[in-house]
Amino acid sequence: MGIEEYLRQLGLDEKEIRVYLALLELGETHITHIVDKVALPRTTVFHILERLKFHKLIEKIPKKTRSLYTPYPPKKIASILEFEKAKTEEKLKSFNIALPELNKLYQESPFEPKIRFFRGQEMRQIYDEILEAGVNESWYVGESNKIVAALGEDYLKKWIERRVKMGVKSRSIRVKKEESPEPIFSGQKEYLRQIRYAPEGFESPMHILIYGHNVAYISTEKENFGLVISSQELAKTMRNWFRELWKISK
Repeated sequence: MGIEEYLRQLGLDEKEIRVYLALLELGETHITHIVDKVALPRTTVFHILERLKFHKLIEKIPKKTRSLYTPYPPKKIASILEFEKAKTEEKLKSFNIALPELNKLYQESPFEPKIRFFRGQEMRQIYDEILEAGVNESWYVGESNKIVAALGEDYLKKWIERRVKMGVKSRSIRVKKEESPEPIFSGQKEYLRQIRYAPEGFESPMHILIYGHNVAYISTEKENFGLVISSQELAKTMRNWFRELWKISK
C-alpha cells in the first residue's frame, strides 16, 4: 500500500494529499512556494491548508508580513491519533452507560409505525439490526432448524458470537422435534440464552422475533422473505403473547 493510500484512510482527498506531501518536502514555508510546487490556484491551496490545520497535520505560524506553514512531525501525528482514539473510546464508554436510559426515552417518545420487507439474504439485516437496536434481550418463537436453513449456519454462528460478546440475552420458545443438534444453538449459559419448548403439536414455520419496538417475521427457506413491523402497540401485544406462551412451555 502506497503512502497516498494511507493518507486517504485518514480522510484526505487527492488535492489535500498533494499539498500535505509537498509541505513535507518543503518544510516550513510560505504559501507561494506550496502553490508553485502543487500547481493549484492560491485560493484552493489556502483552503486546503486550513483543512490540514484543522485535522492537526500542519501548523500555521503567524508572522508580521505573512504566515508560514510547517508540517507536524509524523510521529506527533501518530500521537495525536492515539489521543483522539482514546477520547473516542471514553465517549463510547460513557454513551453505553447512558444507552439504556436513552433507549427508554426513545421508546416512550411519539412513534410512527413502519413496515419493511426483506428478500433472501437481505433477511440477515434483521438479525444485524437486533444488535444495533440497543436492546438487552431479544425474544423469539420458532423452529431452529428452519431459521438455520433460511439464514445459513455459518452466519448464525458468527452472529451468536457477536451477540454474546455484546451481552445481548436471548429467550426462545422452540419446537423440540425441529431442534438443531449444534451446541451453539443450545440453552447453555455461555450463550446467554433461555429455551423453553412449546406444547406438543405446536408448529411455527414462521420465525417471530421481538426486540425493542420491533416485531420481525422470517419465513422458511421455501418462501424466503422477512417482514419487520416497527410499532410500539404491536410489540407490546406480541410481548404479552410471548409471556403467555412461555408460561405453558416447558
